[in-house]
Amino acid sequence: MSTLWITFLLLTGAALQTLFPAWAFVGSMEWPVLTGLIIYIALRAGRGQVIYAALLAGLLYDAFSPAPLGMALPFFLLLGIGLHALGEDVFADQIVTYSLLGLFAVLLKTVYFAVVLSASGLRPMPLGTLSIRLGGSLLLGVLTAPLVYLAVSLLHHTGSKNRRHI
Repeated sequence: MSTLWITFLLLTGAALQTLFPAWAFVGSMEWPVLTGLIIYIALRAGRGQVIYAALLAGLLYDAFSPAPLGMALPFFLLLGIGLHALGEDVFADQIVTYSLLGLFAVLLKTVYFAVVLSASGLRPMPLGTLSIRLGGSLLLGVLTAPLVYLAVSLLHHTGSKNRRHI
């Protein structure tokens, strides 16, 4: 997986995550497209590429959100490196894998931001709001990560099919 391809995927994912409307019944959470892309990249790329992707995803996430710049970097770095280390122990070509990893990753992202933003005093989160957002993160994680996997796999397969091999 090339760095240019990773950059294209993450820029496109950040744009889609920003443009997709948030659902009010899941706590107005955004679709976790960048998280799904980090899952995909972490299971298919080398360690250096995963670190690059995690840093870029963290910067893009912060650039398009009201959180201070740099707040998402630790989460995406830990997620990317952790999933890359786990990559040999999971089936990287199964939709069920992406559903389960998406569920856990988005749940962890919701907890991470709730704790960090509450501890810093930027956005205290009442328990009721947190519980709605946790339920929403379960739903969005299970839905988004497999959809991202299918879309990127289709793009990658179509792109490699259209290239001329000399």
